[in-house]
Amino acid sequence: MKNLCCLMAVLYMFVLAAIPARAQEAGSSYGTMVGPQDFFEFEELASRPMPQITDEETSIPDYRAMYIARAKRFEAFLDKYPGSPLKPEVLLRVALLYLGVERQEIRALRQELFFCQGMALKQHDQRRFDLCKQRFALDIIGAGGPTDPVYEHLARQILDELVERYPHARRYIMSEPSVGGFRFDEEEIGAFALYLLAGGALPEERRGIYELIITEYKIRKEIRREIQNRIGSP
Repeated sequence: MKNLCCLMAVLYMFVLAAIPARAQEAGSSYGTMVGPQDFFEFEELASRPMPQITDEETSIPDYRAMYIARAKRFEAFLDKYPGSPLKPEVLLRVALLYLGVERQEIRALRQELFFCQGMALKQHDQRRFDLCKQRFALDIIGAGGPTDPVYEHLARQILDELVERYPHARRYIMSEPSVGGFRFDEEEIGAFALYLLAGGALPEERRGIYELIITEYKIRKEIRREIQNRIGSP
């Protein structure tokens, strides 16, 4: 899944009213809603920014630690509310965060990039600044890609589970900033999970997954259009 294309951008939506009714619309196998508290806590958690964690010696952002820390917060939510109708959405977010966890060695490469570009800025050398970034990109490729293979494997397991157990559960995401709040979207958990899995599939397998998404699932129009362009579907 090295080329996994993750649309990390969250779609924003409306609704806190009538949460119990909307919980039944989620497509979850959980027939009984835990209560509004799990919705409130999820919305607070999902609205928080990524935790800021830096290296104590260099103050360089530790992106690996950031993604792991945020994933643990969602995992703690699942432990607290194992029967929540929001479980499919939370699992999907955990998988997305796992896909963002960098390999251990990327941290050292990022430190090299920081000092390399810092020196270039001091010397007002744009060419050297750009070369630092190019070398960083090549070093990541040489390391086997940015994503930690252990977390990548865990993410794939979660995505497979979502496709199998919650294929048509609906996304619970934030509304447009001007509207505020969260609501259940038409986009289905299984569709987005398959879209992510397709990024790591072989070309011949990828086309089959894309066709399955188009014919059997609901997914946001931007991704549907992208898929249609890739497979040449009207």
